[in-house]
Amino acid sequence: MEPNQSAAIPECPSPTTATSDKNSSPDSSPEVDFDRDTADLTLPLTPCWAVSDSHSPPPSPSHLNQSLTSPLEALALNNTASSISSLHGSLNASLSPPPSPCGLPLTLENLPPELLLHILWYLEPKFIVCTLGRVSKFFHALVSEPITWKIRMGKRWPRGQQYPPMEVPDDFNWQQACMEREETDRLWSDPKENIHHFTLDRHFATVDAVHLMQNGTMCVSGSRDRTAKIWDLSKLTPGEPVPNDAVVKSLELHRGWVWCLSSLDNTLCTGSWDTAIKLWDLNANCQLITSIKERSAVLCTQILPDILVAGSYDKRISIYDVRAEYQPITTLRQHQKPVLCVAADEDYIVSCSEDRTVKVWDRRACQIYKTIQLEKFCMSMWYGQGMLLLGDRRGQVHMYSIGDGGFEEIETIEAHGNKVTGVHYTLGGLYTCSTDKTIKIHEPCSQPTAICTLAETKGEVADICVQAGVVASAHSDFSVGIWRPAM
Repeated sequence: MEPNQSAAIPECPSPTTATSDKNSSPDSSPEVDFDRDTADLTLPLTPCWAVSDSHSPPPSPSHLNQSLTSPLEALALNNTASSISSLHGSLNASLSPPPSPCGLPLTLENLPPELLLHILWYLEPKFIVCTLGRVSKFFHALVSEPITWKIRMGKRWPRGQQYPPMEVPDDFNWQQACMEREETDRLWSDPKENIHHFTLDRHFATVDAVHLMQNGTMCVSGSRDRTAKIWDLSKLTPGEPVPNDAVVKSLELHRGWVWCLSSLDNTLCTGSWDTAIKLWDLNANCQLITSIKERSAVLCTQILPDILVAGSYDKRISIYDVRAEYQPITTLRQHQKPVLCVAADEDYIVSCSEDRTVKVWDRRACQIYKTIQLEKFCMSMWYGQGMLLLGDRRGQVHMYSIGDGGFEEIETIEAHGNKVTGVHYTLGGLYTCSTDKTIKIHEPCSQPTAICTLAETKGEVADICVQAGVVASAHSDFSVGIWRPAM
C-alpha cells in the first residue's frame, strides 16, 4: 500500500515588516491567573494603562504547570518549565513598542502570551498562521513557537491521549500537525454539512482497488470487470449526476481482475490476477510503458523512484529496477502463503502474508530484519511517518512505531466488527474501512475514538485511499465512493 499525501495546507511566508526600536521590559505586563478547574484566564481588574511603574511579574512556572489542562501540555512544558515566561520576556524585550508616558499602550502585542494563546484558541489555525502571523514579527514569532500549538491541542483534546501516537523527531512540525488535526475534526464532525459525497458507478463488477493521484483531483479504480478506470474528480458537481466525461480513460489491457494500484508522479502501476504488472504514462494519454509478467496473480505493488516491489499469490516478493527499464533485481522468498501487502522506503521493505506474519526486510542486505507474528493475518497495511499500521481479518488495527528500526507495537485498536480491508494515517485522522460496510475516521492519537462513521453503501468496502482531504473507497456493489471537502 502506498502512503498518500496528507491534507495540503498552504505555507505562509515570513513577515518582512520592518520594526522600530523595541525596548519594553518583560515585566511590563499585568499578572494573569488561571482558573484551575475551568482552565479559563482571569485578568486583574486594573486596566493595563493604569498599571504603576511596579508591575507584577509574569506567572511563575510552577503556577503554569498547576494550571495545565492536559498531560500533553505538561509534556510540552516538562523540559522548559518557564517557556511561557521566557517567550513573553524575549518577545516583549525585542519586539514590543516602547511604553507610553502613562504606562503600557493598549495593544495586543503588550498582552501576556498566556492571554494571547487563550484568545487565539477561538480562531481557526489557518487564519492564525496565514493572516495573524503576517501582521508583525511579534505575532510571527508567537505562532512559530511549537509550544503554542502543543498547548492549543492540549486544551482542545485534554483527555491525555498521546499525539502523535509514535515518537516524533525534534524538528516535528507542530503547527502543521495542529492545522491538519483541527481541519479534519471540523470536516468529519459534521460530514453532511462539510463533505460532498459522490458515487461513481461505471464498473459492472466488484471494485477491489482505488487510488488517488494529482493532489486528490484524479482517481483510479480497479475492478473485476478487468478494467482500470481513471476519473477526473474536478468534473463532479454536488447534487448533479456524474457526467460521462468524468471517466478520462478506461484501461482494458488486463485479462484478469485488476487487484492493486500504485503510482509515482504520473506513472500508474496496475497489478492483476492475469499475472501481469502494467506501467502507464498518464502524461502521454495513458500510454502503456511496459508490461511485466509474474508467475502468479499480482496481489500488491508499490513503486518508488528506484525500485518497484510486487507481492504475488505464489508467496514471492519481486523487486525491479525502475531506472533500468524495470529489469528484475531479486526475488524474496520467505513467506509460506500468498503475499497480500507490500510497502517500502529507502531502508526497509515490509510484507504481509496469509501465513500470519509481517516481515521487515533490510533493503541493502535483502535479508529479514524482523518478523512480526499476528494471531490473524493482515489484510491491509499503511507504512510511513514513523509508523506501521496493520489491519487484520478480525477487525483490529495494530499500531507499530518504527522508532530507529524498532518496529515495536504501540497498541491494538478495535476498529471494526469484521475484516479491515483498508487503513490510512494522516496527522489529521486515522481512516479505516471494512467488510462490515463502513468507513471510519478516527482521532489520530493513542486510544482513538471514531470521529465519524460512513455507511452510505450497500456493499462491502474493499479499499480506501486518502489524499489532500479527499477520500476514495472501493465497493463490492460495483461502485466507487468519493468524499470531498465542501469549498
